Amino acid sequence: MKFRNIVITFIALFILGLIVMFIASPEINQDRGDMTYYYNTALAVSSGEDAPSDADVIYITDADYEQKHLSYVRDNALILDLTENGQIIGKIIWTDTNDVIQENNNRSFFFSLAVLITATAVVLIMLSLIYIQYIKPFNKLQTFAGQVAKGNLDFPLAYGKNDGFFGAFTESFDIMREQLKQARADEAKAQRAKQEMMAELSHDIRTPLSTINATCEVLEVRSSDPVVLSKTAVIKNKAGTIDSLITNMMNASLEDVAELKVEPSEQPSTLINDMIDNIKPLGDINVTNELPGCLLYYDPLRLEQVLDNVIGNSIKYAGTPIDITYNKVDNGIIIKIKDSGLGVEPEELSLLTQKFYRGKRSSGQPGSGLGLYLAKYFMNNMDGDIDFHNDDGFVAEIFIRKAG
Repeated sequence: MKFRNIVITFIALFILGLIVMFIASPEINQDRGDMTYYYNTALAVSSGEDAPSDADVIYITDADYEQKHLSYVRDNALILDLTENGQIIGKIIWTDTNDVIQENNNRSFFFSLAVLITATAVVLIMLSLIYIQYIKPFNKLQTFAGQVAKGNLDFPLAYGKNDGFFGAFTESFDIMREQLKQARADEAKAQRAKQEMMAELSHDIRTPLSTINATCEVLEVRSSDPVVLSKTAVIKNKAGTIDSLITNMMNASLEDVAELKVEPSEQPSTLINDMIDNIKPLGDINVTNELPGCLLYYDPLRLEQVLDNVIGNSIKYAGTPIDITYNKVDNGIIIKIKDSGLGVEPEELSLLTQKFYRGKRSSGQPGSGLGLYLAKYFMNNMDGDIDFHNDDGFVAEIFIRKAG
């Protein structure tokens, strides 16, 4: 028998008991508790009707009238006049009115108390039913949600026969937990496959990179042309940068590192000159002033990536000469990189550092939309910053803070 049926039966028995108690209870003399009854009775007796059995009648003509009247007064009896043609002819007396009223009050009190107890019991039962059927399942859901929020997908959501309306609801949540658990397992499997693929790609890229380095070494030995040697040095430098990036990528895939490592330290500003010199052969790049000599706080590998991405974008999208200006500020230096192209749409400036975002004017050009996103990420992790705006072309300002 379900809990709900038991409760309904119990409530029905209580109501039936209340009805039986009401029917079987001694009759409460409502008339004897109302003064109207006494006045009407006095009028009826004055009109010649017989006095009721619960009342005494004395007449003025009785020899002991005064003695009886005084006795009734002393007993605090209820005394009303009997009249005939406007003249008092006697008295009608009730000696038990106080007892009747008290008895009626007692019966009313106990009856009201019984009704209150019965109603209270019914309300408590109904509240218990509401708690078991509705509130308790919600408490279980709250505990379950807390465990899921902590990542514990092995915590089952138990549900029973008395969960009532929420039984199916509770079961659906537990099914959802199982599906989330399976999805997490599938995601972990896919992540492992991705890591393995990244490791394989890193290894495969190193093979042609070794060939490039070997070719550069041959050219350095066999050629005495300064231009060729200069270009060869740039190629070797970039090959070294690629090798470092591949090492980072392989470590991230094998060690399950969620973010690319940025390891800033005190570095001389002169290294930035070397980075710019390595990029100069890629386009028409003009450095307008000298870089101030000082110690800066940056990661050389990551800063070189930032410069490569920003300058490479200007070369690819603007196709104009590029001016680089160094500005010294109180807490560091700002590298201003400016081209003379069309720039970007004003509404796109705030979107350039979003992952995978590519501007409207990048259509038809190769790219992934990660270059400026990574540049922003690297600079923020070096306590620096990068900002973009238009000024007769596209302008990027890279802030590098002083060491210390």
